[in-house]
Amino acid sequence: MARPSFVSAATLEGIASLQPYDSAEGRGKAADFVYAALRRAIVECTLPPGAALNEPVVAEQFAVSRSPVREAFRALAADGLLDIFPQRGSFVSRLERGALNDALFVREAIECAAVRLAAAAPLAERKMLSRIVQRHREALRFEDRDASLAADEDFHKSIVLLAGHASAWSVVLSARTRLERLRRLANKTIRGSEESVELHDQIAQAVIAGDAQLAEQLLRDHIRQVSGFIDRLAEIYPAYVA
Repeated sequence: MARPSFVSAATLEGIASLQPYDSAEGRGKAADFVYAALRRAIVECTLPPGAALNEPVVAEQFAVSRSPVREAFRALAADGLLDIFPQRGSFVSRLERGALNDALFVREAIECAAVRLAAAAPLAERKMLSRIVQRHREALRFEDRDASLAADEDFHKSIVLLAGHASAWSVVLSARTRLERLRRLANKTIRGSEESVELHDQIAQAVIAGDAQLAEQLLRDHIRQVSGFIDRLAEIYPAYVA
């Protein structure tokens, strides 16, 4: 296993400066602020897998006390983004194959059931999937990775909503959170989003045509495609994947 690298104060200062914090808002807001800033830095790999985070240094650079930092660390750990070891320290979690495959299992089980139901939704509502695909293409054309990822998420969320099971989205979203760094690295390094948008288009057309069987098979293939990114990224970033 690669030796962990400690995150510099300058890096943390840069992360903290992206979103100003009003100290008058109180400790709860401070914890939310630190959590949001660190979470974004982790999923974007500004804080790479294996990086060590020092609680006092984080508190100093974010200009907050250690209590909200501790709360933020606990929330990040609950998201599977931070590993906390008593007496040893806190480290940005590596991409663990087991956890990634579990997340893909959850997505496949829920989303493939949802897309069959989505194919029976009112036609006017089904057609919005094509508009999301077009937005995704536009984001890629302008090389706007954040917008392309947002469109990707909207596409999958819309399928669950079309199925009439809005509350199931929170379960899917939790699984997607555990996959988010994988997706961002894939989009950055192996142009995974370009591959995804073509499958999105095919899925959208199947749903619009009311072909539940084809839509399910295409979506299953799409989700399993993400599994293929794991081995490809492990070769490029061996220290990131456990």
